[in-house]
Amino acid sequence: MQNTEYDAESFVNEGGSFPRGGRIHGGNIYEAAKQYGLDVKKIIDFSSNVNPLGPSSMARRAARWSLSIIDRYPDPEMTDLRRAIARYYGIKPEQVACGNGATGLIHLIPRVFRPRKVLIPIPTFSEYASAAQDAGCEVTPFPLKERDGFRVDPVEMSFAMKGVNMVFLCNPNNPTSQIVPKQEMLEIMSYALQQGTTLVIDEAFMDFLESESIVKEAVQTTRIICLRSFTKFFGMPGLRVGYAISDDVTIAELREFQEPWTVNIPAERAAIAALDDWGYIKKTRRMIRKERDRMLSALRLLPDVETYPGSANFILFKLVTGDVHTLRQKLGYRGLLVRDCTGFPGLDSRFIRIAIRTRRENNRLIKALRDLLIP
Repeated sequence: MQNTEYDAESFVNEGGSFPRGGRIHGGNIYEAAKQYGLDVKKIIDFSSNVNPLGPSSMARRAARWSLSIIDRYPDPEMTDLRRAIARYYGIKPEQVACGNGATGLIHLIPRVFRPRKVLIPIPTFSEYASAAQDAGCEVTPFPLKERDGFRVDPVEMSFAMKGVNMVFLCNPNNPTSQIVPKQEMLEIMSYALQQGTTLVIDEAFMDFLESESIVKEAVQTTRIICLRSFTKFFGMPGLRVGYAISDDVTIAELREFQEPWTVNIPAERAAIAALDDWGYIKKTRRMIRKERDRMLSALRLLPDVETYPGSANFILFKLVTGDVHTLRQKLGYRGLLVRDCTGFPGLDSRFIRIAIRTRRENNRLIKALRDLLIP
């Protein structure tokens, strides 16, 4: 394989398009168990970037307790959950809309606001393009350059916004783990407002470094929408709880067109409890930061591996030479799943994303990579 630099511009210049249907996401351990002939319990899933600590004990207890009332309908207004989220950020409940995971809201937003043209960086989370296409929008890719570490340049994005009605921006970005610092994000927000563009900022991974969030700014401005989730940081992907934060008018529009009962009772109770578990929150941030830095250092010592700076609970790296498919297979037979990034438009099979897990699990992956990559 040639040692060439990836450049997302080639995806655009060569007529690359965002795929419709057949979406690929990490975390399919059941299919992997069949493929590698392993027991599901013996697989360590580095392909799914979810908190390795799992849900907090308070969230688990709340979900169990709520089973006694599942003979009732959930509150269609999700009043308690919206109040809890508002209290957590110091905003108003009227500035919060909850949904069936952040993905449900990602698909709701273009259906409600009907943008003609949507700008989406590449590489990034595939559901933005799927949601825009499903709503009949024209999708325009905004290529991120590998030589810049996949950084989003505010000035370049401001030019790309011309003639665009909506922008989806993941921060920190998935799969690159690259963050747009708050000051630069405020610049992007200013450009969007000047051009009348709705800016949707997906902060699904921002809980890992809360200081860079723009939640407080989003509630002050029309059509700046901040998305959050209980999936990644709070470790509850199976309960499907996400929420949007914006000004009162924008949130009222979203809630008007939502289907009823999008969050079930156990999910609502667990989410409310999770926001109060500050011991869990501090422990998670401390552990992920320490393990991410340690994993980056270990990966940089491996031959033919190129890493990229990370701010979330996962790392993107590239195998410069060698057979990536064989490497993934050999890791799979050892019970170690990593994310093949070919499912992200613009990336190819040389790129691999790994989640940060516990120290013992991370050590096992690094040892396997050393065994397979060092002659």
